[in-house]
Amino acid sequence: MNSIEITIIVEGQTEQTFVRDVLAPHMANKGIYLYSALIGKSGHKGGNIRFDRVKNDIALFLRQRNDTYISTMFDYFRLDSKWPGKMEVDQKIRNGATLTASHKAELLEAATHEDIVKTFSEFHSEKRFIPYIEMHEFEALLFSDANILAEKSKIDIWQIREIIEAYKNPEEINDDPVKSPSKRLETLNSQYRKVVMGKVIAEAIGIPGIRKQCSHFNDWLTKLEELKGNIGRS
Repeated sequence: MNSIEITIIVEGQTEQTFVRDVLAPHMANKGIYLYSALIGKSGHKGGNIRFDRVKNDIALFLRQRNDTYISTMFDYFRLDSKWPGKMEVDQKIRNGATLTASHKAELLEAATHEDIVKTFSEFHSEKRFIPYIEMHEFEALLFSDANILAEKSKIDIWQIREIIEAYKNPEEINDDPVKSPSKRLETLNSQYRKVVMGKVIAEAIGIPGIRKQCSHFNDWLTKLEELKGNIGRS
């Protein structure tokens, strides 16, 4: 059976743990092997994500081998103002446009892909680079199942459902850092710990359950799955 390898450049330890312990085993069953790499230098702990730093990491992995793929997993609200497509999205919102989470992500991902392809075309980046921007951060995915999230986080179910019912889907939960999914969970339970509990909750919900509720996350995994079908094609 043909298999493919994908390096996912992630923002922090929460995403790294999720990719390594939850997403990778699921995708391995399909012959797709995922490896996570923290952005930047060793010891990076998140924060604003500068495109120039990410670009260096992408270039590094593109150059290492010509038979692997590269993706990303970064929170939307942590992207710096110079990120490709960010100015366009912000301008549309200032002009009164109502953009869904998926639409904002698609604009950013398209612009990011265009920039990388333009800069690193000699490494076949058009086919090998598949950007993914989390809407609006990893913890949004945990709102895919209110019952499991409430049980595992020790938060009353009605408080979780109140947040979910205010949005069309988990990926729409506020992009304001103060009202982001993780901050909401920490406010409701001061004992909430992102890395450990994020993994436990995601494992309990399962990747199929998350895909069902989070369309943009599902679209990303679909793109990764489709890479297998493209093996050997020109």
